Amino acid sequence: MPNMDASYFAVQRRALEIVGFDPSNPQLSLKHPIWAGILVLSLVSHNWPMVVYGLQDLSDLTRLTDNFAVFMQGSQSTFKFLVMMAKRRRIGSLIHRLHELNQAASATPNHLEKIERENQLDRYVARSFRNAAYGVICASAIAPMLLGLWGYVETGVFTPTTPMEFNFWLDEQNPHFYWPIYFWGVLGVAAAAWLAIATDTLFSWLTHNVVIQFQLLELVLEEKHLDGGDSRLGEFVSRHRIALDLAKELSSIFGEIVFVKYMLSYLQLCMLAFRFSRSGWSAQVPFRATFLVAIIIQLSSYCYGGEYLKQQSLAIAHAVYGKCNWPEMTPKKRRLWQMVIMRAQRPAKIFGFMFDVDLPLLLWVIRTAGSFLALLRTFER
Repeated sequence: MPNMDASYFAVQRRALEIVGFDPSNPQLSLKHPIWAGILVLSLVSHNWPMVVYGLQDLSDLTRLTDNFAVFMQGSQSTFKFLVMMAKRRRIGSLIHRLHELNQAASATPNHLEKIERENQLDRYVARSFRNAAYGVICASAIAPMLLGLWGYVETGVFTPTTPMEFNFWLDEQNPHFYWPIYFWGVLGVAAAAWLAIATDTLFSWLTHNVVIQFQLLELVLEEKHLDGGDSRLGEFVSRHRIALDLAKELSSIFGEIVFVKYMLSYLQLCMLAFRFSRSGWSAQVPFRATFLVAIIIQLSSYCYGGEYLKQQSLAIAHAVYGKCNWPEMTPKKRRLWQMVIMRAQRPAKIFGFMFDVDLPLLLWVIRTAGSFLALLRTFER
């Protein structure tokens, strides 16, 4: 690891450890498979009861949208974990390759400063989503207790409520079964949050550290007088190819994840927004509110990361044009550097099979969610 403070890769390391992975292993091995299995089991055991509960009365759109929004997130978290399991060796290899590149670059003070600045930006993004996700866990655990205690103060009877509404195979009204259902429900929410934190904060870190490789290329251009020398051209092309390969591998690893995420994200947003367009209060309202905030941060972080990577890779073309000493180059060398510029004008992207992950995609998701929200309101009337 680069010679930086303890916060370097700290959020991601802790998140991976919580869900059972060993981030110190180059193959990202699963260190605690039983614990990981319990997390996935808790997700699956909550997803389908919520679907059954939501489909029991199709005329109740509030209940239907409430449960399907959470079901989608649970399904996404399960899918993310399965993708990480299938690609853990590639993910581990990419993490350690970036660590090695950062370690080599950190020997130069201005390069180390660039690495630290980018990792500080990643910490802002990662901690924002992590805190929002932990807010969802806290809301799911505390709100039912507060509502039950409020009922106890008013009526003298503790009325049990669960973190989520679903048809469980145990009767929650039975005092012997309420607490197992309650703790299993909180664990289900925590499992979805932990798996999402592990995947999404890792995406943020990988994106920012791939961006670092493009930014270090710009520093190389500033530090060296580019008069067209073969050695400098060869070094630059080699480093540029490495940065492009890292970005391509990042896109390949997360392709399935971002495709599923954004195919379901607009439905999630419109369903959660529909819930807040309805009056009424329940133990689930704080959970839904924090859940909506976490989803918005989650979607924004992916689109921000994709846009940031694209713009930084495009900046190489402008940097080469501005830093090269064109008058002193021979025509042959000038044509070679022009080819470098042409290649840099094809940006690195995070590709989700049918779309690029960037800020226009976020705008499309919001607009589509608004259209579906209007459709739901029409069905309600």
